[in-house]
Amino acid sequence: MADRSNHYEAAFEAHVRSLRIPCVAIDEARRAVAGEGDLKSPDFLLYPRSGLNLVVEVKGKLGKNASGRRRWENWVTTDDLDGLVRWQELFGPSFRSLLAFVYAERPPTFGLPSGEGGFAFRGRIYRFWAVGLDDYIAHLRSRGPSWKAVAMARLEFRRRVRPLDDWIPAPPESRGPRRPSLPKEPSR
Repeated sequence: MADRSNHYEAAFEAHVRSLRIPCVAIDEARRAVAGEGDLKSPDFLLYPRSGLNLVVEVKGKLGKNASGRRRWENWVTTDDLDGLVRWQELFGPSFRSLLAFVYAERPPTFGLPSGEGGFAFRGRIYRFWAVGLDDYIAHLRSRGPSWKAVAMARLEFRRRVRPLDDWIPAPPESRGPRRPSLPKEPSR
């Protein structure tokens, strides 16, 4: 069972399901045994109808600082990266590993019209961004060996991160109401 008490992961799952992308939430309570030792499990496996299948590690972060600016915090643990590398190797070339950064914000005191880019869930607004594992590893820097944490410089991160929806092309039926098609002219 996935950790549904983690609001970032719960929001991620709700968002992916709203797009009708088949997904499997992974039981994080136990680690897999693979080869020489245990292996940190990813948070989700996604199976978009087009494109590669995705091995996803969700990292929840606060969306804005006290002044209302985005901080683009993106640190992860080296254990997160090691697990994603090994899972990508185990699953093979039809899978790609992603780090999904889920930024949570309190909704504004005044209502915004729908379509402002956030996903409303349990009293917060969430924004979903992702970066490929290989790109992340190529541009990481240490946050200190005792923390066992790494991050990308914010400028590099902003250059490489993309909205999650770019990584999981949604099937046409989940993209909202379709425009009625014009009737075809009869052929003569």
